[in-house]
Amino acid sequence: MESWKYGLQKAGEIGFCHRTIIPLFQHSNVTCCVIMIQQNQRQCFSDLRRFGLCLAILLGVLVCFGLPVRAADPHEADILIPVDPYKLPEGLMLVGPPLKEIEVRVQAALTALEDLALNKPRYRLDLSSVAIGVESIPINPDMFQLPDGVKIIRVNPAYLTVRIDGRLKKQVPVMISVSGKPAASFFVDDLLPKPSTVMLCGPETVLGAIDAVLTQPIDVSGRSESFKKETALDLRAGVEVCASSGIILAEIYIAEKEITRRFADLLVEGDNTPFNFSISPSTITIEIKGPQKIVENLQPGKDIRVLVELKDLNPGVYVRRATITLPVKTSPVIVEPKLFTVKIIGDKP
Repeated sequence: MESWKYGLQKAGEIGFCHRTIIPLFQHSNVTCCVIMIQQNQRQCFSDLRRFGLCLAILLGVLVCFGLPVRAADPHEADILIPVDPYKLPEGLMLVGPPLKEIEVRVQAALTALEDLALNKPRYRLDLSSVAIGVESIPINPDMFQLPDGVKIIRVNPAYLTVRIDGRLKKQVPVMISVSGKPAASFFVDDLLPKPSTVMLCGPETVLGAIDAVLTQPIDVSGRSESFKKETALDLRAGVEVCASSGIILAEIYIAEKEITRRFADLLVEGDNTPFNFSISPSTITIEIKGPQKIVENLQPGKDIRVLVELKDLNPGVYVRRATITLPVKTSPVIVEPKLFTVKIIGDKP
């Protein structure tokens, strides 16, 4: 403080100008001044060097002793206050998006504003008088619970709009959702959820239309074997599981695709006889069902054999059924004909 006064005094003693000090602002013990340099009659601006010295002193005063801000002065700021609904009547619930924060402009000392930033207040919204439907509730500034010395300038919005619906409980079956495709020639054969039903809670207008609830999709891409996996439920907004954890154990059964294939004019053979014989008709038509990979690669004579058992039969005429031999996991669906006439001749071959 004394240093800049000394500089002004020395500038006056130089004798080439006189000074006029005009106070502009006064805070604490510091006076901000403007030094008005006026030309005197002798030679105030004839000596550029002395003018530069005077100008330097002026700039030093303005830069070094700027206008201070007092913490006690009132300041304005905008704060966002979260909303806490309470006293909602039994059997009702809030629906829709969460309530937005309230924008409040306040006026307070700087220290109080700093305290608000660290300890943000909350607004308690009284819902004791609401009913099903949409209601606009005026904001009560007295419910903000602000510290002493904080003045509310403006509140936006002036009303909070809430949507109220009835609260419903409902038992619904669980259905497993899958995504992707199993390995080639395999398919999802069965889906078993545990538990098979859950108790849901939610808005009446939403939950009332739900007859079943799906799980989050389970990926079965490339699967060729059955497996189990825990998964969550895929719930609509506002709906929740109210009587369990909501975790479902999904048992997913993977099976190989089955196809049917028709084989016509397969040769019917006789077996285990020392005699000559004839079989009529001599061919058979079979439709075979089984896993796709197996059935597609069946070869008559190698993988499929049709035999009539002739063991211990003496010469004569007989009606017999044929025995069909097929690979594992395959079975005949259609066999035509089913009976064959066998004629055994007395001569041995």
